[in-house]
Amino acid sequence: MKEDDHAAAKLHAPAVGVWTDVRPEPGDPRAERRYGELLEEVRLADQLPFRTFATTEQHGVEDGYLPAQLPLIAGLGVATERIRFMTNALLLPLHPWRQVVEQAIVADLLSGGRLELGVAAGGYAREFDLFGVDFRRRGELMERGLAFIRQGLRDGSLPDGPDGTDVAAPPRPVQDDIPIYLGGGAPKVLDRAVRLSDGVIPVDFFSPETKFAELWEDGLAPALARHGRSLDDFRFTICVPLWVSEDPERDWNLFYRDAIEYQFNQYATWAGDRSQVGVDTDSDTPWRRETMLVDTPENIVRRLKDIRARAPYHQVVFWYRIPHIGHERAMAHLELVAHKVVPFLDG
Repeated sequence: MKEDDHAAAKLHAPAVGVWTDVRPEPGDPRAERRYGELLEEVRLADQLPFRTFATTEQHGVEDGYLPAQLPLIAGLGVATERIRFMTNALLLPLHPWRQVVEQAIVADLLSGGRLELGVAAGGYAREFDLFGVDFRRRGELMERGLAFIRQGLRDGSLPDGPDGTDVAAPPRPVQDDIPIYLGGGAPKVLDRAVRLSDGVIPVDFFSPETKFAELWEDGLAPALARHGRSLDDFRFTICVPLWVSEDPERDWNLFYRDAIEYQFNQYATWAGDRSQVGVDTDSDTPWRRETMLVDTPENIVRRLKDIRARAPYHQVVFWYRIPHIGHERAMAHLELVAHKVVPFLDG
């Protein structure tokens, strides 16, 4: 990666986005209350200087994790005016590809052209069993699926007619070119993202200051150089849990450690193997406040700048509410990040 390419992402302050899975608080069976709170949260985010509102999905789980992103985004698009929406990420091998294209078009129309489509291969074999899809074929399915949805979104036709003939996929979206991003950070994923998409959306929970630098230096920068691309035409978004507080130790002990523990243990249960959910240690508690982005506003600003100096991301998307945080805390946190972090990320 040339120095001028590395610097290109630094010409402007990074964008900041927020991320949700819409799960109710543990023990609360009333999803309708959580979705009502979501409307308040997205309307607030729309008024604050956040660029992106991201969603995510899981299937066949018991805790209310969002299963259907594009219908939700279509509804949230009507309830907002400015903020962009991103699936982060839609599990492409599990969805009928024509349905993805058609639902994405409707979501783009209802949001007035504010959709960004993040897709991923998926990592939990049990979900593939649920949908009757061979887990071992997910890489192949991603390659084929990306070409399919790209054609549908750009050209307005899909090659799913008799003998592979093209069939229309109307109506046309607002955007001529709905961005497509890939989730994940493995070398094969990064190479696929650079070859076939508009950007990448990797996640790290526990050690973002080291992991994103390694991802950039060892994976993404070489892939961009290998395929003749740069950060001028490829968007690099990092995704993290993040909690800003004037007293981070207090919040960590009061509720945030419980939130992270809940999140991680659910993922580990679904995966059936702790090593499959981003943990490189045998420790029973891989989460440590000192290595996670749980800090004061001033330190969060400094640390996000330090990450960007080593991994020149365009946007950071943070999980603003996971179970154990609650609605009122989440709303106050959005305000705090908007006023004490976002304006100070330039430079």
